[in-house]
Amino acid sequence: MWFDYNNDGRLDLFVVQFVDYSSLRNCGSDNAYAGTTQGAVENQRYYCIPRVFDPMPSHLYRNDGGGHFTDVSRETGILDSRGKGFGVVATDINNDGFMDLFQANDTVANFLFVNRGGKKFEEVGLQAGVGYSEEGVPRSGMGVDSADFDGDGRQDLFVANVDHETFSIYHNNGDETFTDLNRTAGIAEPTRLLSGWGLRFFDYDNDGSMDLILANGHPEDQIDQHNIGVTYREPLLLFHNDGKGKMVNVSASSGEAFQQNYAARGLAVGDLNNDGYPDMVVGINGGPPLVLYNNAESRNNWVGLKLTGVQANRDAVGAIPRKVGQCPE
Repeated sequence: MWFDYNNDGRLDLFVVQFVDYSSLRNCGSDNAYAGTTQGAVENQRYYCIPRVFDPMPSHLYRNDGGGHFTDVSRETGILDSRGKGFGVVATDINNDGFMDLFQANDTVANFLFVNRGGKKFEEVGLQAGVGYSEEGVPRSGMGVDSADFDGDGRQDLFVANVDHETFSIYHNNGDETFTDLNRTAGIAEPTRLLSGWGLRFFDYDNDGSMDLILANGHPEDQIDQHNIGVTYREPLLLFHNDGKGKMVNVSASSGEAFQQNYAARGLAVGDLNNDGYPDMVVGINGGPPLVLYNNAESRNNWVGLKLTGVQANRDAVGAIPRKVGQCPE
C-alpha cells in the first residue's frame, strides 16, 4: 500500500506479509477452514487454516526519491510485530497529521500502528480495543477500511472476518481507543455466516453519510460439503447509513447483482462514468470481474475536487474539511 508516512511529499510503500509457507502441507478435516466441521469427509484434503503456520513481519519502505527506496521496517518499529496480514488501510486516527496503519490479521490479533511524528510506529491494537473480538479471541481479519461513518470528525475502522466471527465497525473514541458497534449499528447479524474480503466505505447516494459495500466469499472451496448454513459463494452486501448510527442492509432492493452469490475476493470503488455517483468493480475468484454501475436517483448535488498538498503529501491522503473561516489565506 502506498502512503506518505513522514510527510516529505513522496509516497512510501507498506508491504503486508501473510504467513511462513515453508512448512506447507495438506490439512485434513481437523484443520478445515471452517467455523464448524459438520460431516467432514475423512482423509479429504482441505485448505490449511492459517493458524497452523508461523506469522511474518510486514515491511515499510521509505521513498528516498529518484526511484530509490530504503527498508525502514526496523528503525520505525514495524519489524517488532509479527502478524498474518491480509489487509491494511492508512488513516489518521488521532488527527495529528500523520498517517497511521490498521492491519487486519488472520487468526492472530489485528495491529494498529500509530505514527509518532513520522519517525516511529507504536503498535497499540490491544489497548485500542481493535486487536481481538469482544470475547478476547483473535479472528480471521481480511477486508479492512476506514472512514468517519458517524460524522464526528474522527476516523472509524471496519474489519471483516470469516463466518461465525462477525464483522466489526469500530467507533473512534477520540483517545486512541475504539468501541465495536457491530450489533448496535446493525452489522453483526447480516454478516454472521459470511466471510468478507473487499469492502469500502463510500457515499453511494450522495447524502453526506458514508455507506458500506461488502464483497464476500468463503476461502474454503469445499465448505458446502461439510458445513451447514455456510457456502463457498456468498452475496454482496450494501448498507445504507441512516445518519443516526445505524447501517441498514438494503441489499434486497439494490439490484439484480445483489441477488446472486459470488466467490468474491476484492473490490474497488470509483466513478467510472463521471456522473457523480461511485461505481464498483468486484474481483471474483476463478471468474471474470463484476462491474457495477451506480444508478442511484437521489438527485443530491455533488462536486468533484482534486486535492494537492502544497508542503507535503501531494496526493492529500487523509485530508479533512475545515469550517468556514479556518482556511489559510
